[in-house]
Amino acid sequence: MRHFLEMKNITKQFNGNVVLKNVNFFADKGQVHAIIGENGAGKTTLMKILAGLFPPDSGDIFINGQRVHINGPKHAQELGIAMIYQECRLFPDLNVTENIFIRREPLKKLKFIKIIDWAKAHKETYKYLDYFGLNINPKTAVSNLSAGQQKFIEIIKALSQNANIIIMDEPTVALTEQETELLFKVIKDLKKLGITVIYISHRVEEIKKIADLVSVIRDGELIVTKDINTTNIHELIKAMSGKEVYDKYPKLKVKTGKNILRVENLSYNDKIKNINFELSEGEILGITGLTDSGKDVLARVLFGIVGPFQGKIYINGKAFKSMDPYTAKINGLCFVSAIDTEEGLISNMPTNVNITITNLQRISTMGFIDNAAESYHARDMIERLEIGCNENDIISILSGGKKKKVIFAKWLFTNSKIFIIDEPSAGIDICSKVDIYNIINELVLSGTAIIMVSSNIEEIIGMCDKILVMYNGEIRKVLDREHATEQKILYYASGGKDD
Repeated sequence: MRHFLEMKNITKQFNGNVVLKNVNFFADKGQVHAIIGENGAGKTTLMKILAGLFPPDSGDIFINGQRVHINGPKHAQELGIAMIYQECRLFPDLNVTENIFIRREPLKKLKFIKIIDWAKAHKETYKYLDYFGLNINPKTAVSNLSAGQQKFIEIIKALSQNANIIIMDEPTVALTEQETELLFKVIKDLKKLGITVIYISHRVEEIKKIADLVSVIRDGELIVTKDINTTNIHELIKAMSGKEVYDKYPKLKVKTGKNILRVENLSYNDKIKNINFELSEGEILGITGLTDSGKDVLARVLFGIVGPFQGKIYINGKAFKSMDPYTAKINGLCFVSAIDTEEGLISNMPTNVNITITNLQRISTMGFIDNAAESYHARDMIERLEIGCNENDIISILSGGKKKKVIFAKWLFTNSKIFIIDEPSAGIDICSKVDIYNIINELVLSGTAIIMVSSNIEEIIGMCDKILVMYNGEIRKVLDREHATEQKILYYASGGKDD
């Protein structure tokens, strides 16, 4: 049987390391074919070959029965292939229309010259926005849109280029539950238009909702391709990891200690308002909410990334009316940033530098860095956290799960006692997620206090002792783990109130 898209015996090496080994992949029109696998398995590399970013070392690609040699991203675009990457690739200072039609602006004749027909471009953009039910002005700057809205603009950009194969790489990583549901609706509409969607994800649960077929890639090899209706989550996880994963959320029951952090009437720039909560040693406090709920701002105010604030932050009973990252660090706070930001790591530097940079005094003698001490401590952290990399590996080559562990390692190196963790599992595979949760378990067993900021409601319920649900900059509801459900959290996160 001939398929609309066929990739046959695709092999690719980087610096002598084989990342894809004779992979055979196919997809048909109006079909969602999902690709899943652990970080570093090779799934994104395979799709980057299709999108023209890398040439294959060997193998063939066929579109509609015709063999094609893809000579770069522009050629892929001409063949009807578009890739929507995990990180946003829009221009934030340009408006929606300008981003969609950049380098393809419609022209009109004005006497002896041609000028851009912005009226036509805005009209076309509005048609797409209206079709997908997006209440966005075409003249709105992309920087003013949420992460979810930006993702939809990238989809519209692909459609406007007449793409008939759209590759989506981890599209729901930065999306709220509501935005994810809207994305799934858009994908169903794309299927009706006869468009092929290739959907890369770590989230096995969402694959069951939207995919027709699912392929599992492990260590550069295609392990299995299954009809989604003939498989289950357990089977897919086993194929991804090569082993059984028994408990997605290995929450431990830990006896809490003394109060270590208290927040009193904390407000900032009308983005968070009169926030009050307490945190004890050994406790995991979850903070969740929809886009622009204030949860991300709250985390950054606590660590002093943004400010000044009104109110008080008490750390071990000491009151602070202002905060900055240095003050936060020397008082035991740390900020474990999400891996899809540039806040946590220096991507072009080696792992050992990234781990030890938070505590240079510990590896310095008379003001000079002791390279042997730096190497020793970095190797120790890599081994303790089972990061699975070399101390000299450049951060940019590491998988998402390994990057997250490196961020934990650099703050463990400072002996931090209050961990503010932003999106703990976003963008990492299920086995790496369990590793991260077990690191969190070890922290709370040692008396460390955890603030977990996450848009993943299942994760929040699975790992937290207490949950703050935020809406419009305020804490709308406080829930104990025993009484928390996804429905309750979504109700309060959407603005619901107790009667």
